[in-house]
Amino acid sequence: MVADQAAHARDTEEPVEEIYYRKGDIDFCFLLNRRHHNLRVFDYRVGNYQQKRDFFDRIARTEGLRKVFTVVEKQDSKSWRSVGFSREGAIPGYFRTADAYIMSRVYTDDGEPIQGGAPKLVAPTAHSKEKAPAKPRGMTSEVVSDVRRLQSVASSLSESSMYAPFRRGTFHPDLGLLAKMGKKEYWVGAETDSSFGHAKIDMLTPPDKDVDVSVLAFCVRALLDELLKLETASVFSLCAVDSPLSNQVYAELGFKVTARLTDHVTRDEEFIGAQLWHRRLANTPTPRLPSFI
Repeated sequence: MVADQAAHARDTEEPVEEIYYRKGDIDFCFLLNRRHHNLRVFDYRVGNYQQKRDFFDRIARTEGLRKVFTVVEKQDSKSWRSVGFSREGAIPGYFRTADAYIMSRVYTDDGEPIQGGAPKLVAPTAHSKEKAPAKPRGMTSEVVSDVRRLQSVASSLSESSMYAPFRRGTFHPDLGLLAKMGKKEYWVGAETDSSFGHAKIDMLTPPDKDVDVSVLAFCVRALLDELLKLETASVFSLCAVDSPLSNQVYAELGFKVTARLTDHVTRDEEFIGAQLWHRRLANTPTPRLPSFI
């Protein structure tokens, strides 16, 4: 880490570390995800893009990162693109009335930025075909909002589910649903953002058999109903491209792929691409999807 430039950092070697940096006209926060070898940037001021890029390049080399990415509005995406970041897709309505664009910079094993921008991720996509999932016979479920319980569950299941926090402050879902079928448990969770009216969904116990798809589809659907009660306008989820059953769950619930992210997560030290699935919950007007999707 660029220790002399970090204004604040936790002294622990946690999988995810939140770091603040402020100097002159530069003011941002970033999540250093050591498990997935990436950096999620929250930029609070426009301008100084080349200086920021050079700062992140140094961190990438020092920490052995594969990727740096940020989520910005359309007008800011062009400035990031001008200093070597690539646009990998969008999150419609992320800022409630405006789309967010995911801007990324991918590095080689030697810590050098890949010339020409992030390699385009090509991945098969399950066709979206919304249908109401029936409750599986013998299944019981409960909504969970206890912070300590959700933190414990996320910590124990994060590696197997490739869970990656997307927001600042709290590195676990703040709303969850637990379902039980016999002795097997299924967990789904949501990171909510009341300011912008969106939530990120995670299947903390992803499906590994066909029979799991219907169970998890019902669980996610039930969680969406809870999010509607919280006036959540839209939801999205990041799903590994090599997990066809997980992608099928979102397709069956009417989600659509709006971004494809190169080398975004890791499994057994192998870099895996991710698809971003998005769905609107509330019938409020939002901008039209970008033409490149």
